[in-house]
Amino acid sequence: MIVNPKFEYVFVASQEGIAPILDMMRSLKSKGHQQFKLIYCTPDADSTPFLDELTGAEFSAHVTLHHDQGNPDNAFDFWPLFETPTKAQVYCYGSRDLMDAVADMTGHWPAGAVHFENTGTGGVSHAVNTAFTVRLNKSGRVIPVDADQSILQALRASGLQVASSCESGTCGSCRTGLLGGPVEHRDLVLSEDEKASNIMVCVSRALPGSVSPELVLDL
Repeated sequence: MIVNPKFEYVFVASQEGIAPILDMMRSLKSKGHQQFKLIYCTPDADSTPFLDELTGAEFSAHVTLHHDQGNPDNAFDFWPLFETPTKAQVYCYGSRDLMDAVADMTGHWPAGAVHFENTGTGGVSHAVNTAFTVRLNKSGRVIPVDADQSILQALRASGLQVASSCESGTCGSCRTGLLGGPVEHRDLVLSEDEKASNIMVCVSRALPGSVSPELVLDL
């Protein structure tokens, strides 16, 4: 199996990581995006969360299930999938073993094209949302962002039009210039270098507990 060059997204998940991946897939579907693929690796059908939904009419054409029966020797062979880099963005959520396998097979892919999140020990977690402000550098306006709002929602409520698509931090369309402030990046798009001067306003926020929880945007 090879990656279709038209795929925009390739998802890889173990049972521990399927919930956020499924949320992204639902979001893509709701926005009319069809060019994505999921490789879902679990021990067996009985231990496969969301099996019915993923094998149903909405997602079955996008999903490849792999059951290894708990035997590492039966692990999915990712090399045919990742041998030839494409323009796809790859998202791997799951166990450390799964991420290591994908990392081994994608080392030759372009920087920023492959994204990981470990759901086990050492995985990424986000703090509880708190209120903060954003300052618009070009106008000097200060816009409050409530705890239950995204920056994108607050900007729209203030009358600003900002491009967006997935609104889940996966597509990159709401990328906005960042000029200052303590950020908790929650997207799955930006590379570590890009995070210094960019923010995805649909999901990322000011870092809770900061002395000055205000972000300065290039707007």
